[in-house]
Amino acid sequence: MLTHLKQLPLKPGILICLCLAAGALQSADRVWKDASGQNELRAELVRRTGDNLLLRREDGTIITVPLVSLSPQDQEFIAGTQQANSSMMGEVEITIDLPKPMFISPPVVELPNIELFDPSKRIKSFKALKGTVNVAKGKKVTSSDEAPIIGDLALITDGDADGSDGNFVELMPGKQWVQIDLEATHTLQKIAVWHYHKAAYAYLDVIILASDDPEFKTGVTTLWNSDHDDSSNMGKGKDPAYIETNYGRIIEGKAAKARYVRLWSNGSSANEMNHYIEVQVFAVPVKKAVR
Repeated sequence: MLTHLKQLPLKPGILICLCLAAGALQSADRVWKDASGQNELRAELVRRTGDNLLLRREDGTIITVPLVSLSPQDQEFIAGTQQANSSMMGEVEITIDLPKPMFISPPVVELPNIELFDPSKRIKSFKALKGTVNVAKGKKVTSSDEAPIIGDLALITDGDADGSDGNFVELMPGKQWVQIDLEATHTLQKIAVWHYHKAAYAYLDVIILASDDPEFKTGVTTLWNSDHDDSSNMGKGKDPAYIETNYGRIIEGKAAKARYVRLWSNGSSANEMNHYIEVQVFAVPVKKAVR
């Protein structure tokens, strides 16, 4: 059942297909139905991301809808649009500025939920909406550790993911977080994260959250959670622990609407300290919020 559609029942309307005009694929409003055919939502197709669709509702908000929850007619419609070039759907290729590798040999880290080391999964680029940039660059960073042992929190959003000495921040042992204020509410597309990657570390209980609330008490979206045993008391996660490399980790933004991004960790496979080199948040810039 498509919960987003259940919450917004609308009167039936005329189905308007995507039309090709002026060299760009324009997505007109469409009445989408769930698999039961009982719930409807008028919305614009923004793009497909894997097995999900990003739909823009009439009030301008963007929601994520699983493709399998849609009616057979809507699924067939989406299959037909995939023949169009992604650039015609308002997408561009974002290339990550990767730092140089700090080690070459395939590392070995033993953790219950460690991801198998697979170089083919390393991401160098991804598709995103036109106008997408790193909206976190130069933004203010705060932390549960107000006085890091090594480095300045500003390093985390300076746009440089180099793993050399002097380019990372070291926080106190145990469960700690860093938080980025994007200064306005954005619809998040991707987040790129680099912890310490000069050696083969895997960080524990990595939890990444997004919210419009700086206290993260309301409207929180979990983007990543590798705490497999709830040792951080924030709920069990199904995401894997992974070995840090110069490729970092690209994480889905899930179209979350958020001004703040908070990243937790609880030490690493090497020691109890927490490290960050760079965090980049990709979205189409919006005007700053007035508060």
